[in-house]
Amino acid sequence: MKILVADDDPIIRKLLCEVLTDDGHKVSAVTNGAQAVKEAQRERFELFFSDVHMPVMNGLETLRIMRSVFPQLTVVMMDSYPDQLVKQAENEGALTCIHKPFDLKEVRNVIEKVKELTRQQSFCVP
Repeated sequence: MKILVADDDPIIRKLLCEVLTDDGHKVSAVTNGAQAVKEAQRERFELFFSDVHMPVMNGLETLRIMRSVFPQLTVVMMDSYPDQLVKQAENEGALTCIHKPFDLKEVRNVIEKVKELTRQQSFCVP
């Protein structure tokens, strides 16, 4: 699966990239939402993990653009603080939100959920 990760925290970015790559995924990582949009314009991704609170363009702004320009892209939000912004992100099209610090099992469960949704959608296409 081709996955894009946007997080301004270098530790989270590195951890996700290493784990997802070790699991066989092709991963690209950026530090903010504006970079994520540019990267998604250059390359097609199946899954996008985005931090909610980032500089330049926050996760909610990024979510709106991604859902508008790339409606098939599955978006998962990440945040340290469960707050109103997270609920708003889910209302605006994020599949789910995982809270930091997260268990890597939770990340893998989300990926399995995305794979299952993709399989279901492929059966629905005439």
